[in-house]
Amino acid sequence: MKLKMPASKRGRVQMLLIFGTFVGAWASILGRIAQQHGMPTPVIITFRMFLGALVLTPYIWQHHRAELRAMNKRHLLFVLIGGIWFGIHLLSGFEALKHTSILVSGVLGGTLPIWVALLEVYLLKAHFNRVIWVGLAITLLGGVIITIAGNGDTSLGDNPALGSVLALTAAVSGAIYAIVGRKVRDSISLIPYLWLVFMIGGLTSLLMVAVNGQTFVGYDSTAYFAIILLVLLPQLICHGIYNYSLRRLPATFVSVVGQLGIVISAVLAFLFFREVPNIWEIPGSIAIIFGITVVNLNKNPPPADPAPIAQDEPIATAFGGLSGIELEQLQFSEKVE
Repeated sequence: MKLKMPASKRGRVQMLLIFGTFVGAWASILGRIAQQHGMPTPVIITFRMFLGALVLTPYIWQHHRAELRAMNKRHLLFVLIGGIWFGIHLLSGFEALKHTSILVSGVLGGTLPIWVALLEVYLLKAHFNRVIWVGLAITLLGGVIITIAGNGDTSLGDNPALGSVLALTAAVSGAIYAIVGRKVRDSISLIPYLWLVFMIGGLTSLLMVAVNGQTFVGYDSTAYFAIILLVLLPQLICHGIYNYSLRRLPATFVSVVGQLGIVISAVLAFLFFREVPNIWEIPGSIAIIFGITVVNLNKNPPPADPAPIAQDEPIATAFGGLSGIELEQLQFSEKVE
């Protein structure tokens, strides 16, 4: 059987984006596998953050040393605060996988744009049209349905209520990180900003490792293999593709396609862990995904990045290991051809 690739350049980029979405959907699967083989969540996140920073270090050393040295104390403070919330976002999101289903943790964690919108209203005094408020209401309704569906249903995990709270914590902390990040993105370009955030987020999770008395050695080889794939596939390849696509496709299209990752993760969860959504989980998830999409399609863009990656820069330099929430910042910050 011969598959015909789209003739236009935009069509090829769209196919690449769909592939990237599929690759990114493996993040929760690989995280769950590492957990099932004995690796604690803080250890997983520490490995993920420091390995991501390690990949970026040669590029930072060659191209951005002067930019980092020029940062003032105020901007460093915002990066520090953002990095801590970034670490909390990942710690909460991956810990949620231990207590509830991948679908529930995915859709509730995916409400991040909703919390960003609410923070923009109450902190930044933003004004949204009625369509966005309708999207927020639909998302809230979906969250209520999922909460009711998970009450006492052990098939969704050992503690669905705790898992839901952790997933929502991940969404809220990710939204705070995104808002804080806007305060410093006018003074530093994307890649060094992410490098700093990875380092600080990694130190945050490392602190949790120390507090819990955990170690980085002695785990099953499958857990280490899952971590390598987690960094290689969802963190580097997937979000490198997203970064590349955002410079060539409308941000709204990228945002909508990104929502497919939740559905793909749910399918993979069924294949790997035999997770079957209950009768209320499916309509609740559809409502949340629809509400998020409505909000994303109607939001006004945040300020553009003053130093976007050049259009002819190799894609390898864009492999910053973004972890989903940077897309909220990136989706309107790159130029579209």
